[in-house]
Parts: sequence; structure tokens; C-alpha cells
Amino acid sequence: MPSGLRLLVVKEIKDLLRDPKILVGIIIFPALLLPLMGAAISVSTGSTIEKAYGNLSIYVVDDDGGPLSQALLDYFGANYVEVKEVSGPPESILGGLSGGDVLLHIPAGFSSNITGGNWSEVVMYINFKDFSMVEFIKSGRVDQIISSFKSELVRHLVSEEAPGRDPNALLNPIRQDYQSVIKGEAFRISPAALQGTVQMQTLMGPIVIMLVLILAMQIAATSIAIEKEAKTLETLLTVPVSRMSILFGKLAGSVTVALLATVANVLAFTYYIGAVLGSAGAAAGDIGQAGLKLAPAPEGYLILGLSIFGALISALAIALTLGTLAQDVRGAQSIIGIVIVPVFLPAIFLMMGDLSALPQAMQVALYLIPFTYPALASQALITGNYGMSLIGLVYMAFFTLAMLYIAAKIFSSERIMTARISFKAKKAE
Repeated sequence: MPSGLRLLVVKEIKDLLRDPKILVGIIIFPALLLPLMGAAISVSTGSTIEKAYGNLSIYVVDDDGGPLSQALLDYFGANYVEVKEVSGPPESILGGLSGGDVLLHIPAGFSSNITGGNWSEVVMYINFKDFSMVEFIKSGRVDQIISSFKSELVRHLVSEEAPGRDPNALLNPIRQDYQSVIKGEAFRISPAALQGTVQMQTLMGPIVIMLVLILAMQIAATSIAIEKEAKTLETLLTVPVSRMSILFGKLAGSVTVALLATVANVLAFTYYIGAVLGSAGAAAGDIGQAGLKLAPAPEGYLILGLSIFGALISALAIALTLGTLAQDVRGAQSIIGIVIVPVFLPAIFLMMGDLSALPQAMQVALYLIPFTYPALASQALITGNYGMSLIGLVYMAFFTLAMLYIAAKIFSSERIMTARISFKAKKAE
């Protein structure tokens, strides 16, 4: 590398790393955000489960006092729920309930209605104070116990009416089972249970990648605008170094920072996905077993890293090209503000739906946006389908070369000095 170009690259790297927006925004930010989110998911899930599934007590107003109401209370006790019987109208008791407390009202005639072949009911009052997950889980536990008691009671009544017959077969003649096939291996997991884990793994990746891309573009676009605004670009252009060396010096400095940002992103993804899988395994044992199949392969992280790096280089090439046309820092930031739309579109579409389900024209439009491919690569960590991500790497390479060619053309001409794209308000004459 020529000494002049080497000095320019070193200067650019030092200038970039001295900027807190760069160091914090595209290196420290992703390196901390995803691990913190993963740790938060793991800790909050664990503590919520521990608190919600700990000791449970309910208040009961038993206005029936019959054998079936007593059987219901005994059933709660058999499921490790402490029953606190209270008296009086339920409405007068509600004011003394704490957040998450459950009051069960068993009306008069509960037992006689059921034994007589008629409907009966119980009313469950759930006191929501903070609307926390713990409160919802506690109410769900009580509801599940009541549903379980109903099933036991129905089986008992059916066995009395049809002695010698299996009440389960009479009530539920068809048993439905689920086998979710993950990478060629079947797991006994319902799609609904699997959906939550997959969404947790694929939701945040595209968002963080898009934020890093936007910040990187803003930094690269303003690097030349700052030189213009500070009147140092004229001095830089007079040094005995070609303009192409100056352009590639700026690009090489940005690429070095982009490489650091890529490493930070991939390491953050690794920790985040591990934390998400761990919390899912703690919440449900079968999901934990499936998590072994959902764990990304090493080549998946490599392709993700290359996709992020390729998208960063593409973003930097666009930013440098647009930055050469800006008159000042405000103009460069305003230009990048317009480019934010195609940067965010892929993340929005991929988070909200399936790319293959979109109309053909919209699919083509998204595939033409280079920033679609790192989001696809983050999803491919789960599916293992890296074909489109590999195609994206080739496309991003050609896209970047095209943008650099345009930037080189502008930089090698006098337009680099005469460009007057500015978003400042014109002064009234």
C-alpha cells in the first residue's frame, strides 16, 4: 500500500473511532443491546415463572355447601392451592383483594343442579392491579384447575350412566397429536408452542441490523460533508495524493469500522439466541428439546456475518456517494434521512410476514434492496436455508462496486467541490 494512502487510512480510522457516535452507535450499541435483551428475556422469564408458579392461594365464597362444591375445594387442595373460605356477597370482598388475587364464587344449587342433569356455574373474579404477566398466569392456573375438575366430574358422571365403557373414549373419540418436523426430525410440539420460540429468535435481529446500517450511513455521509463545512477538503485535495486514494482511504477507514461492527453484531446474536433458547427451554421442556435442532450451525453465523458486512459496505458506498453531493453536514443528514425508508422496509416486511407470500413485484423490489439480505440471513439461522443469503452476498458485491464507481466519478471531477445539494431554508431576498 502506498505510504500516502496508508496515512489516509490510518487518519480516517482514528477520526472515525474518536467520534463517540461511531464507537457507541455501531460497535458498542449492538454488542450490548442484544446480549442485554437476551439476558433480560432469560431473567424475566425465569423470575416470572418462579413467582407465578409458586405458592398459590384463592378466596372462595361457597354459597352451596354441597358435596360437589366440597369436592371442588378438595381438588384445589390436591393441586397445592391454599383455599381461604370467606363469607358475604362477592362484591363486598373485591375491594380487599390484592393484585393477582382470585375470588371464586360457588352459588347456591351448584351441586343439585349438576346431579339433576342441569347447568351450573361458578364465577371467578380476578383482581388486576399491575396487569403483569404474573397476574395473568395465576388466573390461568386457577382456570386450568377448574377445567381439569370439570373433566374429572364429567368422566365420573358418564361412567355412572354408561358403566363398563371408557368415559374418555365416549367424550373424546378422536385424539389429536402434533409432530412438528424440524430439519427432518419429528418433535412432539404443537405449532402454537413452537411459534413463540421462533418469533423471539427472529424478531429483534432485523431491527438491530437496520439501526446499525442507518447510523453507519449517517456517519459515512457526513465524513465528507464535515470536510467541506470545515473547509479542510480543499487542503486535503492539494496534498500529493490522488483523489482516488483519498476516496478509498475514507472507504477503507469506514470498512475497518464496519468490520468491528460486524464482529460485535455476530457475537451479540450468538449470545441473544442462546439466551432465548435457554429461557424457552425453562418455560417448556419439549421446546428445550426442539431447541437443540433450532440452534444455528456455525456456517449460519458466518453467512450472517458476511451479510451484515456486505450490507454495511453497501450502505457506506451509498453514503459516500450521496455525501459527495452534499454541501454541508445538515444536507448530508437530510439526504440519508430519505434513504432510511428503503433501509427499514425489509425489516418491517420480514418481521410482519413471509416474503414469499408477497406479490411477485413486491418480492422483486425487496430483493433489489441490498439491506434485505442480512435480515434474511438472520432468519436463515433458524431455517438453515442459506441459498438466498448467498445470492445476496454476490448481489451486494456488484451493487457496492456500482456505487463506488459512481462515487469515484464524482470524486475525480470538480463536482466534489461544486456540489450544492443543501436542505437549508433559502433566505428571503
